[in-house]
Amino acid sequence: MIVKKSPVFWPTLFAVMLVAALAAPGHAQAQSSPTTAETIEKFFSAWQGIETYQCTLTSHEVDGIRVQDRVYHMFFEKPMKTRMEIISGDGRGGAAVWSGGDTLRGHRGGMLAGIKKTLDIHSPLATSIRGTTIADANYGILLGHIRTFKPDNLDAARIGDRTLVTAQVADPASQAGVTKEVFIFGADGLPLEFEQYQGASMVKKVDYSDVKLNVPLPDSLFHI
Repeated sequence: MIVKKSPVFWPTLFAVMLVAALAAPGHAQAQSSPTTAETIEKFFSAWQGIETYQCTLTSHEVDGIRVQDRVYHMFFEKPMKTRMEIISGDGRGGAAVWSGGDTLRGHRGGMLAGIKKTLDIHSPLATSIRGTTIADANYGILLGHIRTFKPDNLDAARIGDRTLVTAQVADPASQAGVTKEVFIFGADGLPLEFEQYQGASMVKKVDYSDVKLNVPLPDSLFHI
């Protein structure tokens, strides 16, 4: 928590009592903010303990005047097995599976669900409006991404039981114009939110929810 300076006119005894209370063990306290290195290491340790997981991804993307809002169910098994199902928004009913490499197997929603195709992972039919691919979705990729930033371009702050890491992009031209990224981590070290900005405008936001770790995932789930 942030402790404001006591007004100079407060009674001296009260000020002393306040300082003593803040210093007492178990106070909800004046914690120092974690370093970015500590935060990334905690993320790495959490990732090391995961073999499978499933979650819900709520995604908002903006590209010029285009806006895309989607909700996905995601299933993942190391090293790369991924299944993404669009359960709400643009492309609802579509699904894709990927196990590494440059292609995926998938189908569109609605009446076209029965038509299954193998596509390049960068095909417009297989990406979001900002070019996000199925290969970009897992925690391991996000971990690798945050590690690409130089320490001087990262800043960490604790907000309750969450840790917020702000990353300044050194070369926006090489990152589709993104100038800043924000990572929000939970108490377990795993991401809760990921945001990208162009200046003051948010162009991407992903929320992770309903996360279940190390759950049994049948091999048939990764076949379409």
